[in-house]
Amino acid sequence: METKNKKDDEKGLWTKESKKCHIYLLFLSILIIHTVAISLFTRGFLLTRTELSSSFSSCDDNINESPPSPCYTTPPNSTKDQCWTNPSVDRIVIIVLDALRIDFVAPSTFFDDAEMRPWMDKLTVLQKLAATSPSSARLFKAIADPPTTSLQRLKGLTTGGLPTFIDIGNSFGAPAIVEDNLIYQLAKNGKRVLMMGDDTWLQLFPDHFNKSYPYPSFNVKDLDTVDDGCIEHLLPSLYNDDWDVLIAHFLGVDHAGHIFGVDSAPMIQKLEQYNSVLEVTYLNFSYELIFLLLVIGILL
Repeated sequence: METKNKKDDEKGLWTKESKKCHIYLLFLSILIIHTVAISLFTRGFLLTRTELSSSFSSCDDNINESPPSPCYTTPPNSTKDQCWTNPSVDRIVIIVLDALRIDFVAPSTFFDDAEMRPWMDKLTVLQKLAATSPSSARLFKAIADPPTTSLQRLKGLTTGGLPTFIDIGNSFGAPAIVEDNLIYQLAKNGKRVLMMGDDTWLQLFPDHFNKSYPYPSFNVKDLDTVDDGCIEHLLPSLYNDDWDVLIAHFLGVDHAGHIFGVDSAPMIQKLEQYNSVLEVTYLNFSYELIFLLLVIGILL
């Protein structure tokens, strides 16, 4: 009897120890799974970008290419080589309309459901230009990789790189871009860049603009300050000869969407205002110069 009780006690202790081991193994397994999951998340989702801060394109890149780049040419009646082709336009006007969606721009007939939305067919000037001058005016739909906040999209547009989610932390105090980018190349090649609107541009490119009119962009309840500032300087600047590239970044549609929604009256008013601005801008281009007008939407 005594031996039997002893065996039962040993069996009970073994069962308790076995349960403890199972619990320890369960927690260890959960810990390993969580560690692997966090590692995969940080490596796959929170990607980091490697910036080549000391590498910029130059004329030597074309000279050293094999075969030589077609951009590296010798102008007629000249013995001096140049590394860029002759420009086909005299001036470039880049108008950035923040949060501009494709259904704000394209005709309502472009969409399959054909259900008329309040925000459709408001930017008629772009539709008319694309319809009447298909050889010189086009509408393109761009699909942006997330994140789609203004800072990340501007970095992507000017550097050609893919933005990352970890960059969102810099939205409230963006460091200057130190890698090769479009604005740097324009300034390096003697182009005079004029900027107006969203002050994010000045954070990213603090020393690249000949002249700038920045306006604070983080008050989403303010629909008009940035846009009014752009309108105030945009039209008079078209008659000045102190710039080669003009950038105007409007924010009203973005803020209207955040505060009132896409089908609200302020949104419709903003789109109609933009239509008037684009039409007046186009009509005020000098006939003595060749202009390129780029209207870019940054989706947020």
